[in-house]
Amino acid sequence: MRLRVDLPQDVAKNSTQLLILAVYGHYSRLVRGWSSVADLITLMERLGVPAQATRSAVTRMTRRDLLAPQRRGTVRGYAATSKAQLIFEEGDEVVYAPLKPARLEDGWVIVSFSVPEAEREKRYTLRKRLVWLGMGQLESGLWIAPARVLPTVLKWVRRLGLEQYVDAFTAHHEGLGDTTALVRRAWNLEELAASYDNYLRSWSPVLTSVREPDGISEPGDAFAVYTLALEQWMRFPYLDPGLPAQLLPTGWHGEAAQELAHELRELLETMAFEYVASTVGDSAEP
Repeated sequence: MRLRVDLPQDVAKNSTQLLILAVYGHYSRLVRGWSSVADLITLMERLGVPAQATRSAVTRMTRRDLLAPQRRGTVRGYAATSKAQLIFEEGDEVVYAPLKPARLEDGWVIVSFSVPEAEREKRYTLRKRLVWLGMGQLESGLWIAPARVLPTVLKWVRRLGLEQYVDAFTAHHEGLGDTTALVRRAWNLEELAASYDNYLRSWSPVLTSVREPDGISEPGDAFAVYTLALEQWMRFPYLDPGLPAQLLPTGWHGEAAQELAHELRELLETMAFEYVASTVGDSAEP
């Protein structure tokens, strides 16, 4: 069935694994952490993902300890693991939370770590997590973010069991260099700004169509548009540190992109949930 709205051309770049995580996580109260193979394939096909690609992605996610095979009666399916549930919990806190610029006067959190070569896997995990907390890298082993990020940083360091390798400080930049130059050194703001602009270019025409009286009336179409837009949006809250407004590049459109994502949610989420509910039926009941 052809959608009444034209999706962005780059929607094909959506990661199948991230789309599966979006389905399990965002519609968790309906799927209850488990989906039959048949239902998952149906949902993913509505997102333009062929059945074989879904099966391959599920296999990779099983190896990554994100999904686990689980039968319910005679029905084959996959359950989200505790590792995936942690991702979902964090997503609920972050993805649609208002991202207001931090206040410059509140200062910064500085994180320093040194993980021995013998535990380089932990070092890699820590570095990846700091990136997804929106932290910028000043130099090897030294990271920075607005001070308000500190509680989340400490939570994840403890969750990863890496306390012995990490020191965290709060600070104010007293010079001698320029704070804007320091920020540009730690974050690639031009790249992030370009990503925001691309999101706006891609999804603004979709939003315009959705606003029309006959834009989207089918729950399945609402599910497709909303979930694909969600998957492309959900990276931003992790990559954007919410820097003070006076340190952002001219023409920064992060807030406009967030408003667009939130409006799509308001217009489509209810119908999207209706479609998932009608698809999984009673199969997700334990």
